[in-house]
Amino acid sequence: MRHFALLAAALPLNACTSVHLPADTSARLDPIAFFTGRTEGRGELHQIFAGARAMRVESSGRPTGGGGLVLTQRISQEGKAPRTRVWTIRPVAPGRYSGSLTEAVGPVALTVAGPRAQIRYRMKGGLDVHQQLALQPDGRTVLNHLEVAKLGVRVAHVEETIRKLP
Repeated sequence: MRHFALLAAALPLNACTSVHLPADTSARLDPIAFFTGRTEGRGELHQIFAGARAMRVESSGRPTGGGGLVLTQRISQEGKAPRTRVWTIRPVAPGRYSGSLTEAVGPVALTVAGPRAQIRYRMKGGLDVHQQLALQPDGRTVLNHLEVAKLGVRVAHVEETIRKLP
């Protein structure tokens, strides 16, 4: 508890920054099309009081009826046993999607605006997740910036490059 009190005193509330990833402004990200098939992500997880750890995410997406997607991911993180998680995403309106994630408590909301997508959900322990995806000019690469906050204070973030595999 003392560490949290020190952290809260040192950081302003709403410490989660609004990162604006570079993107191909002439394109529109279609998350269903991009994540259908195989993708691979490589990046780093930065946790407060723990430093950075390399991570790799191998994903396999398959379309569902109604234009949705089921995405199964195997996450390998330095110093931990691999784990699997599953996303389900379905369109609910133009540029808006809803779904679930095995790690989420409640629904996942995804909004697309041009080459970027914003994803929001909550995890156990009162952790709020905000994720930004940005399509790159090659059309086969997406940058991912994910932030995790507790009580408005950023406690972790991920920087990842995701590539669509043949």
